[in-house]
Amino acid sequence: MARKGLIALMVVIVGNVSAQDIHFSQFSSSPSTLNPASTGVYEGQFRVVYNFKDQWKSIAFPYRTNSFSFDMPFAREFISKGAMAAGISVLADKAGDLKVGTTLINLSYSANKYLNRENNISVGLQGGFGQRAMKGDAMLQQWDSEYDPNSSDGYTNNANAGAAIQNFSYGDFSAGLLWSYKNGKFRAHAGAAFFHLNQPNQSSLGASAKEKLPAKIALHGGATIPIKNNALGVIPQVLILSQGPQFEGNVGALVKIRLQEPSRYTGEITETAVYIGGWYRLSDAFILNARLDWMNFALGLSYDINISKINVATESRGGFEISLMYIQPFKASRKTATPLM
Repeated sequence: MARKGLIALMVVIVGNVSAQDIHFSQFSSSPSTLNPASTGVYEGQFRVVYNFKDQWKSIAFPYRTNSFSFDMPFAREFISKGAMAAGISVLADKAGDLKVGTTLINLSYSANKYLNRENNISVGLQGGFGQRAMKGDAMLQQWDSEYDPNSSDGYTNNANAGAAIQNFSYGDFSAGLLWSYKNGKFRAHAGAAFFHLNQPNQSSLGASAKEKLPAKIALHGGATIPIKNNALGVIPQVLILSQGPQFEGNVGALVKIRLQEPSRYTGEITETAVYIGGWYRLSDAFILNARLDWMNFALGLSYDINISKINVATESRGGFEISLMYIQPFKASRKTATPLM
């Protein structure tokens, strides 16, 4: 019975790998996977981001995801009150005893323009290359149609049993739109992104078998509301994802506590602040989050607490996640039209 339970769980997990995208709980700290239009939307010369997620470690088929991205604005001198930006991101994911590995390499481009002193609009495109490979035990390489809970070993003996699962590659294209608002210390933004516009084939059984990756729509928004002359702040955030039959909603907030005020003119002293809060992923998990901003770095830590049906197998333990962001600041004399998210 234990073996059958593990087989059933593996079927669910591998099925989810094919059906859903890799994404992070700290979605606002992963701009390359949130919205192509967020490329270059920050105050600084360039940005480097690293994300790591270790999910469902308490079961036999955990996920491990690493992501790295780099982006920078350019051509400010040629665009009045705006800029263009470009970026690259690399994402690698591995899941389960099958060692289902996904590698994605994307190039991003955006153009942003100030509509007036407060409002900015950004349009972004993203395109790249993906590869999925299974490197686990060949005996485990059975797909979900072969699972039979009434058989002695959990599988049927149909004609396809034992057939090799093939590795495959695919192209991927996405686009996004982002509005941002800035008035003093108050910030707000809202965006929409459309991923997998070409719906690439994700079948592991060869090109003749069709299993399209459904297009994904991401709607997101947030604000930074200063309190007590920006010594405190409240940062509400929301993210809604829709992909095929899958729907996900995230809502939550962080409380900002400023520990050190930045220098007003020289830029030699940067702001130091801590953030505490979290999000609720509808019918799935509570996410606890803490973040530290220090010396142009932002370090975020989060932990998912499962409340969905899979919490029995995971013992309500979801995943640990870390994000590390660095933004190279402008020189003190530099003026920029690039908005801050």
